[in-house]
Amino acid sequence: MTSPDASSLPSGDIGRQLAYLQAVVSNMPQGISVFDEQLRLRVWNQGFIKVLNLPAEAVYEGVHFSELIRIPARRGEYGPGDIEMHVERITALANKFEAHCFERTRPNGHTHLVQGEPLFVDQQLVGFITTYTDITERKAAETALRTQHNQLQTVIESIPSAVSLFDSDGNLVLFNTQFPYLLDLPAELTKPGVSIEAMFRFNAMRGEYGPGDPEKIVATMMERARNLSPHSFERTRPNGKTLEVRGVPLAEGGFVTVYTDITERRTSAEREQLAQKVYSHTPAGIIFTDEEHRILSINPATTQMTGYEPFELNGQSVFGLISLSEELTQKEFQAQISLRGSWSGELEVTQKNGSNFPAGARINRVDDPQSGQPAHYVWILADITERKQAEDRMRHIAQHDALTGLPNRLALLMRLAQLLPEARRHGWMVAIMFIDLDRFKVINDTLGHQVGDELLREVACRLSNLIRETDFVARLGGDEFVIILPGITSPADAAIIAGKIISALSTAIEAEGHELHTSPSIGISIFPDDGPDGDVIVKNADTAMYHAKAAGRNNYQFFAADMNRTAAERLNIERKLRHAIARNELSLVFQPQFCAKDTTPTGVEALVRWHHPTDGMISPARFIPVAEETGMIVEIGDWVLSTACHEMARWINAGLKPIRIAVNVSARQLRRRDFCETVANALTTSGLPAELLELEITESSVMENPQEAIHILERLGHMGVTLAIDDFGTGYSSLAYLKLFPIDHLKIDRSFVADIEHDLNDRAIAFGTIALAHSLGLNVIAEGVETEDQHQLLRANGCDEVQGFLFSKPLTGAAAFAFLHACDAAE
Repeated sequence: MTSPDASSLPSGDIGRQLAYLQAVVSNMPQGISVFDEQLRLRVWNQGFIKVLNLPAEAVYEGVHFSELIRIPARRGEYGPGDIEMHVERITALANKFEAHCFERTRPNGHTHLVQGEPLFVDQQLVGFITTYTDITERKAAETALRTQHNQLQTVIESIPSAVSLFDSDGNLVLFNTQFPYLLDLPAELTKPGVSIEAMFRFNAMRGEYGPGDPEKIVATMMERARNLSPHSFERTRPNGKTLEVRGVPLAEGGFVTVYTDITERRTSAEREQLAQKVYSHTPAGIIFTDEEHRILSINPATTQMTGYEPFELNGQSVFGLISLSEELTQKEFQAQISLRGSWSGELEVTQKNGSNFPAGARINRVDDPQSGQPAHYVWILADITERKQAEDRMRHIAQHDALTGLPNRLALLMRLAQLLPEARRHGWMVAIMFIDLDRFKVINDTLGHQVGDELLREVACRLSNLIRETDFVARLGGDEFVIILPGITSPADAAIIAGKIISALSTAIEAEGHELHTSPSIGISIFPDDGPDGDVIVKNADTAMYHAKAAGRNNYQFFAADMNRTAAERLNIERKLRHAIARNELSLVFQPQFCAKDTTPTGVEALVRWHHPTDGMISPARFIPVAEETGMIVEIGDWVLSTACHEMARWINAGLKPIRIAVNVSARQLRRRDFCETVANALTTSGLPAELLELEITESSVMENPQEAIHILERLGHMGVTLAIDDFGTGYSSLAYLKLFPIDHLKIDRSFVADIEHDLNDRAIAFGTIALAHSLGLNVIAEGVETEDQHQLLRANGCDEVQGFLFSKPLTGAAAFAFLHACDAAE
């Protein structure tokens, strides 16, 4: 509305115009005030007085702004602090005559919108006009609306599903935080105003809707979106999550969509279906019972196991179907399950036909989720008949020797573990007999394992026929057997059984067309005299057996305490000997051999010596038998052969006249199929001519298997190696075989040479050996010649060569070379 310029109106009209304006100002709902440039009040209405809650007498024309401000300041409407400072501050702001707009809530709770503007006339500042609008109701409405909005937002955010609201134009209006999370949308697509078409395109580009042209997919999706109708479907995203999508159109246009992650629900349903399939098709029997173990349901496998149909068992106690062990009553069993919540073990299950079968059982308690009290029990049963049978077979295999069918070492130790505590309790005497077959290895190596196995089976059969039902015979392995004789009255009872065993095995055994002879060496220990437990008495019987072998075999020996000392020493020697070669503890010495007529050197014999770093020099008499027994003699013998050949070759290269070197060969070496190759390799690598190597073989080693020995010796002879029978006269040579052996020398053992000066028998044997050898075309070497009389007697009776301390003791390599080199120079 506009009004005419007051200067153009008559005075009467001016008054009327002012009245009109005064009426307008007075009746406005807002408070109005006009202050001049001196901040003195010039125009106001009742709204102004009411809004500021000013006393009527305080408001009059020309009152200064600061006077009016001081009134609410005194009432504390501008906050705590000095009143005059508030007045000065607010007056200073007013003096700036700047436009302003702010809201102020008075102590009475009313809120006013205060708007002020400077007033200009002819571009000259003449004051400022301020309006005061009561906006209390509007603010209350806004607050209520904001609260309602926040509540609605809280509700939407609390929904576990994603929620989105699109308007009629397909633009995003509202959504919760689950919306971008479940749909895996980037931040730029999850803000108000984003079109649904942009979301469709983003999803199509990343393959959310499957393969195909993204634009065609978007077009199809938009066509569906324009069809505003309720919809519900499931969609599985590429990340594996399955979403249930429900959309509802709004009356004013647009639609609300709820996306629910039903992955877990779907998985749970699949698990439930799978569990039902397992329950129906598992081969294990499953029984559900109540808290009192009354059967509620059984699966088909239970029916197949027991023969009972579900209706026959439902409502019956499960304990009518199973049998507990004698040590456990039904009441105790129920108490255990109730206390522990689970049980697993083996039970007997009774079938409808009355027979029982073993079952592996697992029982689990299912508690009520509300009360926590037992609600159900799940019994899972598996028929373990085949497993039990397999265990019995495996137990028999584990505890019995596959070759002989006798119990093995494990069964022996288990039997001793049962028997010895009982014997200790009742004061019984128990004998342990450790049996080792003599010469079994020779039979096994020469005639083959098949013959050896047949021999072991026959021995096992003979031993089993000798013992009582209460006795126990086991095979430990190889040719070792153990017999337990419980409840004997004295060691003499064990001696009687040992004699029967020796007698039983003295009869020839037929195997694969061969007539075999073997004999037992038996060691006997007595419980409790010879040991407190099974391990000790078996070990002591083993020790006694070794003494039986040392005593000539084919006999029995009772354990004595000093045997352990001998056995311990033997084990100590064996342990140290295993490292002797690697640690260069072995060395060779060389004892020259001489022509008996003129005492010129004819050769040397290589002898092994062992110098231990802490024990010093260990006699060959101590370590050679251990090496023979353990098989280490093969490695030692190969080392001696190779070292001796290389040493002699080195001497010859250093200027020594070629001379024969003799090396001792053990029976184990001779039995090796590659022995001839080993000799050839030693000659080749050393460069020593074969005719300068002589191999000394004991008569007992060649007589173990004469035919095989002839074959090996012939091969060696064809190589050019000379051969000698060592220690002749101490073994059991057959003259029929002796003449067949391709040997060159016989060595008379030192035991016959030692007393030829005084013992006519030894002299006769020595001289007879010389005559026998010469009749066979062999040379004779006498070893152990220590006196000139012995030398003269042997020379006078045609002995070809001599060896002994009379001429030279065994010398180190350097000393032997010097000695022989000096002999060459003397010639």
